[in-house]
Amino acid sequence: MKLETKVGLFFTGGIVLTAVLIFRTEKLEFGGKRNQNERFTYFQQVAGLNLQSAVRIAGVKVGDVRTIALEDGKARVVLGLSNEVPVYADAVVSLGSIGILGEKFIDLDPGHSAKGPFPEGRPLPSKAGVSLDNLMETLSEIGTNVKGVTQALNQSIGGEQGRQKLDEIVDNIRVLTAEFRSMAQENHGAINHTLANVEALSTDLRDRLPKLAQQFETVGRNLNAILEENRPELKGVVGDVRKLAQSFQGTADNLKVLTERINKGEGTIGKLLNDETTIKKINEAVDNVNGLLGGFNKMDFRLDMNAAQWEKRKDSRVGLGLEIAPRPDYWYSLGFASTPDGKLSESSRTVTQLDPITGQPVTVVERSKTVTTDQTFTASAQFAKRIGPLVFSAGIVENKGGGGLELRTLENDALRIGVLAYDFTKRDDKPNPRYRFTTSYQFWKGAYVQAGVQDIGNKDLRTVFFGGGLRWKDDDLKKMVGLAGAAK
Repeated sequence: MKLETKVGLFFTGGIVLTAVLIFRTEKLEFGGKRNQNERFTYFQQVAGLNLQSAVRIAGVKVGDVRTIALEDGKARVVLGLSNEVPVYADAVVSLGSIGILGEKFIDLDPGHSAKGPFPEGRPLPSKAGVSLDNLMETLSEIGTNVKGVTQALNQSIGGEQGRQKLDEIVDNIRVLTAEFRSMAQENHGAINHTLANVEALSTDLRDRLPKLAQQFETVGRNLNAILEENRPELKGVVGDVRKLAQSFQGTADNLKVLTERINKGEGTIGKLLNDETTIKKINEAVDNVNGLLGGFNKMDFRLDMNAAQWEKRKDSRVGLGLEIAPRPDYWYSLGFASTPDGKLSESSRTVTQLDPITGQPVTVVERSKTVTTDQTFTASAQFAKRIGPLVFSAGIVENKGGGGLELRTLENDALRIGVLAYDFTKRDDKPNPRYRFTTSYQFWKGAYVQAGVQDIGNKDLRTVFFGGGLRWKDDDLKKMVGLAGAAK
């Protein structure tokens, strides 16, 4: 074959091959475009966006930008999307970029199928993305703020004196952190429990405190009224006390004369006292009395006067408690209270209604539950044992058998969190036992606030309560009980 023929065949084959490739490329392009549908949207600005820029869903390319044109001061962008990509009525697009200075693309959120398909011929809603200008403006503002803070710190801690103050602050923070860590480890469970309840009750407590203050004001007015009504009787009591003091003075004078005669050995008593055996027995009796009085001196008498508002029952509870503590680790508690005890009752009635399907009258029974409140006077008497911060108690709780568990922590037992369980008898008006959760915090010299939940196990009777009270030690009561014991 001649060289000219070979060259001619080579060029002819190249031309045919090129034509085939062009045809297949155009066919693919046309086919690809036939497999796409067009959507359009508007942006305020599309700086960095180009023709053929990608359209992505969750980072996956699903189309490209067909055209970009200016229309009424906005950029009209036509998107070519694959027919396999659904677009729903709540779809939205935004302008994104790969990195801060990377290429721009259209980020498409296709929406949710429950909203239905996106209407044809309507522009896709768009939202502005984060631009480099906005980012630089924000960084500039942050830099200005940081500069101001740096200047303030430099003025505060600059120089040797400032550095010494800073070292002192760091040392104090280190010590305080160690103390808080120790306290948190010791009371981890209690703190978590307290925070969970405080978070649930703090908002309501803020609203109930004014009501509590109003209740205390009402109690004060009632006490003043009682004193005014009984002023003559009180004057009579004071006169009787004065007469009693005069009688005691006369008795003391007589005892003085009698003592002088006894010291002289006059009479039977004087002779007995001069006997060494009798004196020894008398000394033993005196030692026993001193031991009894010493025991009472070591005993603590703690009083608690409180009041609370029961939210659901629209009533209040007023109580007085006494703790008699022979030792710090156990005591006997007595309590008296006026309690709004809730009771549950059910009622039913028969009514005739129209069936919504058949339209025929049908008879149905409607049942309802009603909560009534009986203000009752209750008494409590319990034995309490303390083990560390935990206090276990058992006995009579508001006229019923029961017991409880309480956590007492912080200085002077300022924070108390406890649960009482009592009245285990199952009745129609109270299906389950009564459970009461109470938390209190002593904020100033015996004054405390409290909040809790009553009847946790009875859904229809359950109610929250808010209140407060006063706690104090009574030394006068201790002396009175000690004298009574010595008299016996």
